Amino acid sequence: MKLRMTYNGTDMKWQEALAAWFTQHTEEGVALLRDLVRQDTVNPPGNEYRAAEVVTGYLQRYGIPSTCYEGAPGRTNVLARIGDGAPVVFVPAHTDVVPVGDGWTHDPFDPVVRDGFIYGRGVADDKGPLTSLLMLAAFLKQYEGAFRGTLLAGAVADEECGSTYGLGYLLEQKLVSADYAIVPDTGASIYRVSCGEKGLLHVEVTFTGAQAHGSTPEQGCNAAWAAWEFLAALRAEFGDQIGYCPASAHAWFTPTSINLAQVQGGEVYNIVPGQCRVRLDIRYVPGETQEAWLARLRGYAQQVRDRQQCRGFDVRVAAHMPPYVVEADSPLITAVDKAVRAFTGRRIECVGMSGTTVCKQLIQHGIPAIGWSQDSQHQAHMANERLALSELRTFGVVLGLAFLALGNNLEAIRDGCTSEYSGDSH
Repeated sequence: MKLRMTYNGTDMKWQEALAAWFTQHTEEGVALLRDLVRQDTVNPPGNEYRAAEVVTGYLQRYGIPSTCYEGAPGRTNVLARIGDGAPVVFVPAHTDVVPVGDGWTHDPFDPVVRDGFIYGRGVADDKGPLTSLLMLAAFLKQYEGAFRGTLLAGAVADEECGSTYGLGYLLEQKLVSADYAIVPDTGASIYRVSCGEKGLLHVEVTFTGAQAHGSTPEQGCNAAWAAWEFLAALRAEFGDQIGYCPASAHAWFTPTSINLAQVQGGEVYNIVPGQCRVRLDIRYVPGETQEAWLARLRGYAQQVRDRQQCRGFDVRVAAHMPPYVVEADSPLITAVDKAVRAFTGRRIECVGMSGTTVCKQLIQHGIPAIGWSQDSQHQAHMANERLALSELRTFGVVLGLAFLALGNNLEAIRDGCTSEYSGDSH
C-alpha cells in the first residue's frame, strides 16, 4: 500500500512534506543554530552541557523524549528516539568545538547572519548539521507510526579530542545500538560521501647506541646517526617524497602516506647521543596491514643494526586503527544516493578519507557507518567559520529521505530526478 500523509491539510509525499517543513521552519532553524553557537563549548574543557540544554529544550518543544548521559561531569551526551522498530539509524552530531584562534572579525560566539551565510565558531563543525538533525527529528515526530524505522538522534560530546567522553563512552557503555550510522561531520557537501577511511598507525622506533664524550665520538655509538640511516632507507624505497608511497593504490583513496612527525635524541653538544627516537604517522590504504608495515619498519631497523650502527632498537605501536570500506552497493550508500538523486537530480560520489573520524569507532562496534554532511569545505577550525543558511534545509531534507529509504519507505520517495532543491550547495 502506498504511504501517503497530510501536511497542512494537503495530501502529499514525504519528499514534498520534508521540503515544505524545512522551508516553513527556516527562521526557527536559524534561531536554533544561533542559540547553539552562543554556547561556548570549546574543547578542552568542553562544557557540552551548555549545548545539551539547548538541544533538550528544543526536543521538549516537539514532545520528543531524550536521555542525557555524562562520561564526566559537564560532558553531556543527548540521545533521542523517533519512530519504532528496524532499522535503527544513528546520527551523531557533536556539540564541542575547537578553540577560536586568531583572525576573527567579530565575536565567534555571537553569530552573525550576512548575505545568506551564518558566521560563528561551530556553525559548520558541527552545530549546523546538528540543527538539521534536530529539525528532522521534529518533523518525523509528527508522523510516528506512518513510517518504518527508528531515528536515533545524538548530540554527542568530545569529538574534537578523541571522543573519550562522547561516542567512545556511549559505545563502551552499550548505550547505543543501531543498524546503520550516518556521521554528519565531513563538510564535503551532500554529493560526496565518505565511504571509508585509511588505517592509522602511529609507530615509535627507538635506537640505542652508547653515550660518550663529544670530543671522542669514536668511543661511543651515536644513536642519532642510526636513526638517520633508518630514515634514509625509507627515502630510498619511497623517493624524496617520503610522505607518499606510490606503490599502494585504492580507487577511493590517495596513496598510503608516511609523516615523519618527530626525531628526538641527544642532550647537549658535548655528549654522543645514546638513544634516538623516531615517530611516524602512517595512514595506509585498505588492502595493506599493520603487520606488513611493522615488518617493513623492523627490516629497515635490522639493517642498521646489522651494520653495527646501533647497539639495538625497539619498534613500538603507539596507536592503531585499521582501515575500513563500506561497499558501494550497501543499503546505506544506496539509500543516500537515492535521496540525493530524488531531491537534486545528481548522483553521489564515494570517497575515502585519509583522516580518522568516529566512523571507525562505530565500525569497530559492528555498526556500518559513513560520513555525510552539509557543504562547508575549508570552514572547519577556520577563523570566520561560516555556513550557507540554505544548507540547513538541503541537508535536513536529504537526510530525512535517506532515513526513509533505509526503512524501505521507498514508495514515499520519488524515483527519477524531480527536485524541489533550493539552490546550489556552497
